[in-house]
Amino acid sequence: MKVLYILEMRDPSSGFFQVTMNVDSVSEDISMVTMPAWTPGSYSIRDYARNVRMLKVKTPEGESVETSKKDKSTWKIFNGNAKSFIITYEVYAGELNVRGCHLDTTHAYLNGTNIFMYLEGYKDQSVELIVKPWENWKISTGMEKIGENKFRATNYDIFVDCPMEIGAHRVLQFIVDGKEHEIALYGRGNENQDKLVNDIRKIVETAKGIFGSLPYKRYVFIIHLLENGSGGLEHLNSTTIGVPMFTFGKREDYNHFLSIVSHEYFHLWNVKRIRPVELGPFNYKEEVYTPSLWVSEGVTNYFAMVILLRAGLITSEEYYEHLASALRIYDMTPGKNFESAADSSLDAWIKLYRPSPNNINSYVSYYLKGEILGFMLSLRISEYTKGTKNLDEAIKHMYEKYNKDGKGFIEKDLLAVLSDVSGLDFQPFFSRYVHSTDNIDFTSELKKIGLNLTRTYSDKEVDREKGYGFMGVILDSDGKRVAQVIEDYPAQRSGIFPDDEIVAIDNFKMNSRFLSPLSKRGKSELLDSLKDYSPGERIKVTLFRRGIMTTIELALAKAPFDKYEIIEDREDAQLEKVRTKMLLG
Repeated sequence: MKVLYILEMRDPSSGFFQVTMNVDSVSEDISMVTMPAWTPGSYSIRDYARNVRMLKVKTPEGESVETSKKDKSTWKIFNGNAKSFIITYEVYAGELNVRGCHLDTTHAYLNGTNIFMYLEGYKDQSVELIVKPWENWKISTGMEKIGENKFRATNYDIFVDCPMEIGAHRVLQFIVDGKEHEIALYGRGNENQDKLVNDIRKIVETAKGIFGSLPYKRYVFIIHLLENGSGGLEHLNSTTIGVPMFTFGKREDYNHFLSIVSHEYFHLWNVKRIRPVELGPFNYKEEVYTPSLWVSEGVTNYFAMVILLRAGLITSEEYYEHLASALRIYDMTPGKNFESAADSSLDAWIKLYRPSPNNINSYVSYYLKGEILGFMLSLRISEYTKGTKNLDEAIKHMYEKYNKDGKGFIEKDLLAVLSDVSGLDFQPFFSRYVHSTDNIDFTSELKKIGLNLTRTYSDKEVDREKGYGFMGVILDSDGKRVAQVIEDYPAQRSGIFPDDEIVAIDNFKMNSRFLSPLSKRGKSELLDSLKDYSPGERIKVTLFRRGIMTTIELALAKAPFDKYEIIEDREDAQLEKVRTKMLLG
């Protein structure tokens, strides 16, 4: 069986792609064609079939073939003796994000899962694609090119794992290890193109240093500079990253952008080639569950920051600041006491990607805890081997073992590799920290490699012991609407709920004076920060609930520490050796 896809964008102003599937030599009398319901790497059912219209099937001679809808994502084709036929349909492309597709008069962007259907039973077959760009638009993609605007993939999984940017975007290039790397840059902001190329090259070179070689012929970074939006999605030999257009000015914003680049690039090894056994071949119709996303995403987060440190793109102080911020947010998340890293991974579909207003109290992100566990795993390996090995050796060993035959790993495989590399039995560690909600003593953990953790307040005028007043609410960026209420703090106990709109504190208008950012970078979410009040002091909170004003009185708690600081102990040479090996390789 052969399939040739043709992708057209006849009128970009309509927002519709036109897709043709030339199907040759099927075996069945009734064929099934399906549009994926989700995109690998983004664990949420999105039902891309909702964007499809005008599906029709004809024989090569132009005769109509009967079709009917089987379910929300699948069509039956009653082809009978016609073993070759042509499927045509349109797809609306109105989502400009890393997991969506988008078409307007400025460009076309697509993930294959959003656009291309597959014939059931034939996903293992090679496919070819012809793209007919609008006017003189160019194409950037990691897919194998076999002719002018013509591409090939060895199977459907690889086919839809190659996003495309089509338009008048800028193309920047560099070479590492003899391999071509392309940056497809859509949009404009305050970026410096030369710096962008140089810094991304450093990330590639540093990541290559862990594994020794690059497992692709060429790699494409698709970067969207947008008014709003942030995030990335990994692919086999490419990634798409969306960031605010003016993210390149402030150092902390630019470092965050580089961390996304580093994270998504590292995925080409960890998850795309070192994958949990459940993640491939893919079932595109329904959820695919794995308890190991803390490895695929969290450990990737760990390496992403270590790579920036080793590449000289961030300082050791900035790395420790990032780590300290992660520990602080973990400490103030009640959900850590109710959900393990493994269960958090399994619940990605219903909690991380479909968060409820109570997420903070019942869920902990596998990105966050996974990064902390990655740090702890590397710490133990470095400590036990007296600074001769670290987590690099384990991830490289996983790559060499599980990339050769394409098979995924299960937890016992990871445990075996960690033991082989370090000589340690990590089963107790996994039982305690991966499958349980045991408390993590960060102070003791960090001391093992000569790091001292202090907790205090960022405002030096605030007495560490006395603290200041705190209700325990997280508000949206408008600083008024309650997004989440933290368990066992006064706001929850007094009956403040998500979606309440706080308009005044003690008859003073609610404003930035009473707020502080949840994290240093960005202001997407804010904590109440009542530094004019003392713990135990009673206040009146005026709010609107479903359009009706009410006033709630409560006694304030002591605010949690908002400044975690990690400082190196430089007096112990052996601990410095262990620490250096762990972080710098």
